This record gives sequence, C-alpha cells and structure tokens, in this order.
Amino acid sequence: MEILWHKKRWINYLILVLLGSGLIVFAAKNDAFLYRQPIMRISQVKNGHPEKTTDEYGNHDQQTQQVLTGKVLNGKHRGETFTLKNTFTRSHAEDQEFKSGQDIFLNLYSSKGKKTTAAFANYKRDVYLFLLVWLMLCLLLLVMRIRGLKAISSVLINFILFLLLVKLDISWNITNFFWIYAVGALLFTALSLLIVIGWNEQSRVTFAAVTSGTTAALGLAVLVMWLTHDNGMHYEALDFATQQPKQLFLASALIGLLGTVMDAATDIVSTVFELKRSQPELEFKQLFASGRQVGRSIMGPLINVLLLIFFTETFALAILYFRTGNTISYTFQWTMSLGLVQAIISGIGITLVIPAASFLAAWRLEWKQHHDNA
Repeated sequence: MEILWHKKRWINYLILVLLGSGLIVFAAKNDAFLYRQPIMRISQVKNGHPEKTTDEYGNHDQQTQQVLTGKVLNGKHRGETFTLKNTFTRSHAEDQEFKSGQDIFLNLYSSKGKKTTAAFANYKRDVYLFLLVWLMLCLLLLVMRIRGLKAISSVLINFILFLLLVKLDISWNITNFFWIYAVGALLFTALSLLIVIGWNEQSRVTFAAVTSGTTAALGLAVLVMWLTHDNGMHYEALDFATQQPKQLFLASALIGLLGTVMDAATDIVSTVFELKRSQPELEFKQLFASGRQVGRSIMGPLINVLLLIFFTETFALAILYFRTGNTISYTFQWTMSLGLVQAIISGIGITLVIPAASFLAAWRLEWKQHHDNA
C-alpha cells in the first residue's frame, strides 16, 4: 500500500513537471495572440561598432547601435516584417542588448500615404515570469504539499484583492483613501489565516494579535510624525504620486508592517498552541514565557530581512545618485529615508507583537482550560 502511495505521488509530480513545461513552451512560442500590443520576434541582428562615451560626471561607458529585423506575431500587421534601431550600453543601465529569437513589444505608427514604422516599446518577459511561478509552485508542493496549496491560494486571493483595492482607489479618486487599505489589511489578515490555518481558536487568537500589533505600531508612528510635524519626511520623494503623498506612504507602510507582524504572530501563536497540546499541564506563565522566547529568537532574523529588503529596493537608485555627483546626505534623503522609516515601523511592529501574541495565546488557552474544567 505504501509503495502504491509513493508511486502515485511521483506520478503527480511528473504531471506537474509536464504541465509546467508545456505552459512555458506555450508562453515562449505561442501566446502572442493573447496581447493587444504588437509583438515582434527578432530574426536578424546587426551590431555596429562600439563607441566610448563619457558623461558630465566622468562616468565612462560604451554605446552600440543595433539594427533589428523581425516579423510581427499578432494583430492586423501579423506576418509583416519591420526593421528598427536599438541603442544599448555596456552598463545596461537603462537599455538592453537584443539577440535573435527574442520577442519584443512594438509601437507601430502609420499615416495615410506613408509606410508603417515600428519603434521598440518593451521586452517581453512573461516566459521568465511563468518559469518563476512554476518553480515556486513545484517547491511549495514538494515541501509543504497540502499546506503549500493553501499558501498558494492565499497569495493568489490576496493579490487579486490588492488589485481590486487599487482599482477602487483609482476609480473613487477620493482625498482620504487610507481607510481603503486599512480595511484591506483586515481582509488580507482574515483571508490568509482562514485559508492557511482554518476557522478555529488559533486563527482567532492570531488575528487578534496581528491587528493589535499592527494598530499599535502604526499608531505610534503616526503619533511621532504628528509630534515632530513630519520633520525630515520627504514625501515628495515618492515618484509619480498623484494622490496625497503622506497617505500613500502610510498605506505602503501598513501593508509592509502587516506582513512582518503576521509572520511573527503566526509563529508565536502556533508554537504556544502546540506546546499546550503536547504538554497540557503548562500554565499561563510558562506559555507566556515560551511565546516570548520564540519571539526573541525570530525577531533578529526578521529585522535583518527587513533591512535587506530595504537595501535591495534602494540600492540601484542610490548608486545612480552617487554616480551623478550627489552627496551621501542628499542621496539618503531622496532615496532611502522613507524606506528606512517604513523598515523601522515594521521593526516596532515585530517588537510589539511578541508580547501581545504571547499574552493572547497564553491567556486564551488558560481561559479555555478553566472553562472546560468548570
């Protein structure tokens, strides 16, 4: 029986691999009809002679002209051949070198009595996206099995919900839009816990811990900003912000804070509940101390992850600022300050949720035990 179960499991894995491979091949070669924007497959590339360039800040680079020839794969110009030029640099800071066989998006321009011309719009990257998603699905299913499916479902539902919130924000175009994302944060938390853990005592305690920790951390941050009159907060550094920058910053901080707080709270509450199941004789003080110990052990790695994410988000832009002659102070103010504040808020949330989650889990289990024995 066990041999048959293992055989069935490996058959399922093989089917998953074949489906993923077929999806990638389909996306790579045959999905152009799904797009409205014209897509051209490059069939021929001619590179010119590289030319050395130097900008006003003394940065050296090489620039090369390309002539690209290919056929359009979709739309009313399908099958037509176009030739266009592309310029790339050795640093690839804001450009890309193209090779034969790659697909690119085009902008086509036509007018009466004149030949239609094409210009490069963007590189078609959906193949790599499909590959990464497929690898993530495979790893989750191999490592977590059913829980992996639940995690995937949670991510997908939350992603769709987030897009709906953004769409709602854009369509309403109201001044005080922060509450939309605040309500969304509650929905994110509830749906994630409901899908991954289920509707039980543990999920309810985790929800209470997450909401209390998130509210306390964000409320403390808003209080500090109010007392300091937002001194040093360059909200105008948010690129392309078309709404109130401060509310946009707080909404972004809330979503990032929610993720870190939920991670810490879930680990603490699940550990305390598991301890109570395995050792029913444990009392409130012991459970509370165990929860705090778990929190201390995960606090350091979580804060380091926050800092690494912050460095990743700002690294490229900061290097660009430095290479164009800006000072460390100016670069920090306009590329790093807001991100660092968000990381600090998330760090405060982790610190606050540790005692909150430990207390709520220990108190609820103690109360439930007394209630059952009464």
